[in-house]
Amino acid sequence: MGTGRYANLIPPAPPYDAGVDRLRVALASLALLLPSVVFAINAYISYRERGLIEPYDIPAAIAFFAAAVFTWRRSLRALVGGGLLCGIYLASVVGPGPLVFIAYWVIALVAIVQALPLFRRPVVTAT
Repeated sequence: MGTGRYANLIPPAPPYDAGVDRLRVALASLALLLPSVVFAINAYISYRERGLIEPYDIPAAIAFFAAAVFTWRRSLRALVGGGLLCGIYLASVVGPGPLVFIAYWVIALVAIVQALPLFRRPVVTAT
């Protein structure tokens, strides 16, 4: 920092609210967990109705679940990987997809982008 007269007036880090940080991480993790559950339910319904599972449902459910769990544990790689998965699925539904899916993927990406800066700094605990 510095050793001058005003060195003690400058805080070492901005005063963050630990509760808001945890909420942002939880929202990003939830945004990645929800597609995992939806893909797993879709696979189950497909199996019960037709006797076969769509080839991408189970891998997508596993990938989103892993990204959600590791994001909850504050892994930057998992958060970025989950963001890439969301981007891929957003690109796949932009043209033919319903507006509800487009809105969800955009909201999920916003939650992930909001959590990105938190993964570059140390965890702040409430005092």
